[in-house]
Amino acid sequence: MTVRDPIWKTAGVLLNYKRQISLAVGIALLTAVCFGGGIGMVLPTMQLLLGQQQPLHGLIEQHLTAPDQPEALQQLGHYLLAYIPTDPYESFVMVMISFAVLTVVGSIGRYLHELLSLTVVARAVMVWRGRLFRRLIHARMDQVMLRSNADHISRVIADAAVLGRGLNAMLGKALAKLLNGAAALAVAVWIDWRLSLIAMVGLPLIAVLLRKFGKKIRRASNRLLQQQGRMIALLNESLGGIRVVKVHHAEGYERRRFARINRKLFTEEMRMRQVRAMSSPIVETLGLFGVMLVATIAAWYIFRQDVTPAHFMTVLAALGAAAASLKPITDLNNQLQEANAAAARILDVIAIPTEPTGRTADQQAPPLGRHSSAVVFDRVSFTYGGQERPAVREVELSVTHGQTIAIVGANGSGKTTLLSLVPRLLDPSDGRVLIDGTDIAAISLRSLRQQIAVVTQQTVLFEGTIAQNIAYGRLYEPIEKIVAAAKAAYAHEFIQSLPKKYQTVLGEGGEGLSGGQRQRLCIARAILRDPAILILDEATSQIDADSEAKINRALNDFRHGRTTFIIAHRLSTVIDADRIVVMDQGQIIDTGTHAQLLDRCDTYRVLAHSQLQAVPAGS
Repeated sequence: MTVRDPIWKTAGVLLNYKRQISLAVGIALLTAVCFGGGIGMVLPTMQLLLGQQQPLHGLIEQHLTAPDQPEALQQLGHYLLAYIPTDPYESFVMVMISFAVLTVVGSIGRYLHELLSLTVVARAVMVWRGRLFRRLIHARMDQVMLRSNADHISRVIADAAVLGRGLNAMLGKALAKLLNGAAALAVAVWIDWRLSLIAMVGLPLIAVLLRKFGKKIRRASNRLLQQQGRMIALLNESLGGIRVVKVHHAEGYERRRFARINRKLFTEEMRMRQVRAMSSPIVETLGLFGVMLVATIAAWYIFRQDVTPAHFMTVLAALGAAAASLKPITDLNNQLQEANAAAARILDVIAIPTEPTGRTADQQAPPLGRHSSAVVFDRVSFTYGGQERPAVREVELSVTHGQTIAIVGANGSGKTTLLSLVPRLLDPSDGRVLIDGTDIAAISLRSLRQQIAVVTQQTVLFEGTIAQNIAYGRLYEPIEKIVAAAKAAYAHEFIQSLPKKYQTVLGEGGEGLSGGQRQRLCIARAILRDPAILILDEATSQIDADSEAKINRALNDFRHGRTTFIIAHRLSTVIDADRIVVMDQGQIIDTGTHAQLLDRCDTYRVLAHSQLQAVPAGS
């Protein structure tokens, strides 16, 4: 892995916890020293068992009290010699006690290091999940729409979890194993550097193999994460639309659809596991060959050169301990490569451009005053990413303040896209949208949206009480204003019939309420905002005839003094509009009253007789 890999960029968040990381690294170093010290105890133990007298005295005299050593080390050596027993058995007991102390201290260190590492990594993953959500919630709509919601959810949840495992491997297990392996290797080099160098001959080859396997695992992991995103999308569709599935007897179809994605996910898992399963045995086999080579050379020294075997046995023990510590590095490398793929997908989301909604942007851009003159579309065009044909093309339209404009057209004619330009959910590819003569691209986005209310065909309710849903986005709103808005939307009556009235907690998406009731809550939310511009995107499509008549009367009163845009689906709404705009293939082909358009516009005449529904009886 290189510093350019995505995982190193995401690992930068760990620097927010320098104190904890420094403490974890310090503890890991202490643990490694204890590990190396324990291995170093093998030499005096072997010497004692082989009948060599005073091995501890010999080691101290050789390495501490020798004339070429600094004076401070010589003084330390003489001090230790005064307390080390001369009896071999007592010396052996002292070695065992030292080994036990090192073991206990090392075990406590491993626990503390793992605890600190897991804590820091959990916080880092929490930070990345927060960053991903903030980026997605503030991202430009046209950029968010390039990927499915399921893909975004997968990156926030699944990819962040994979990244967490990689960061934990890097900060926790990898660090501890590398330090332990380095400590054991240092002991081996200290005892006999020649044998140690021979054992390290194969390390470059192992590094090359790890890199090769790592690339394959990264690619396989990326494909696996993509398949997980597709599975989440399917689950959202099937379980979210369970009523439609059951009514249409489509359980078998959904099972087959899930089975296909499940098989693809299994295939990608098998590809990645094949590479992982292959990498570990190959690396371990090379390591075993290295140990066998060192053992053969050590045996030659022992049997042919009459060299005392204690040193060589200790070197073998140290090299074996180093190999055992570094053995999991293969699996850790695989985890890091998987995390690398997840980090790349996470950074893709972080790179999505955001809307200028931050405090700095709002302070730099002038605010928009209360709308009072006109909304003008000045040769506006918009093309979705990846599309060649514009969804809206060179639209020119001027709407005077207080007018109600109905926009009609076939599906895909550009109605919703055009109105999405008003609150800057989308920005024009060409042209300008002007409010009271000011280009909305040059004003504070917050001040623009504060005076716009949108009610869509899709009812959107959130977890919380009915009062919280009506006052969504407006904290500390008095209950009196919430009730007034509910009454204006003809929602107060059914709310009062609920056990906890306005404090009733809604289920997911407003589960338990009828479609008409949910839509009336959304309309009450719009009324509470007291907007200067009201956008109704087929807002009464989920309302029964009786409710629609009541809500239309409420909206007729509410829209006085406000500029209202309506995407109409019922003839009653079209007839009441001050002006009707007919769109086709992203362009405005005619404007006028209902009677004028019936007389001169063939497209409108077809819409009026086919798509626009008749006025409900009794309205």
